[in-house]
Amino acid sequence: MRDVVGGVGLSGVGVLLKVYGGRVDLPAVSLDKLGVVLIVIGALEAAYGVFRMTRGAGRGSPAKRR
Repeated sequence: MRDVVGGVGLSGVGVLLKVYGGRVDLPAVSLDKLGVVLIVIGALEAAYGVFRMTRGAGRGSPAKRR
C-alpha cells in the first residue's frame, strides 16, 4: 500500500511540474521534462505496489512469515 501511495504522490508532483514548471527557466534542467519523468516513475512505482498487493508479497503477508 505504501508503494501505491508513494507512486500516486510522485505522479501528482510530476503533473504539477509538467503543468506549471514550463514557466520557470533553470539553466540545468527543464522542469516540464522532469515532470514527465516523475509521472512515469510514479506510475511504475504504483503499478509495482498493486502487483505486490495482488501477489501477497507485501509486509506481514502469511507467505513471508514462514
